Amino acid sequence: MDIYQNPTYSTYTVKNVHIQPTNEARKTTDNTECTLRSILFVDKKHSKPFLDWDALFSAAHNIGGDVKVTVRSVVYTVYSVDALRDDTDLFHHYEIGLV
Repeated sequence: MDIYQNPTYSTYTVKNVHIQPTNEARKTTDNTECTLRSILFVDKKHSKPFLDWDALFSAAHNIGGDVKVTVRSVVYTVYSVDALRDDTDLFHHYEIGLV
């Protein structure tokens, strides 16, 4: 938000990600259901620049906004952000649900 309480936006280009189409149904904590169009995989080690998708998603929702992702000219809205861990319980990658 700027000093006049208007939302501000930043644009990032993240390389070395993978997008996979899906028709997976997901429920949120408030019991709403949505069908994902795709899942975006963002790797901690290989995707550059590394962004804190949890923080971006939370900040957008706190001001009533959305996080948008454009892949090959298709615009998606981020529906969920899951931070997944490896066998040693260290953060490995994000799986970002897109609608």
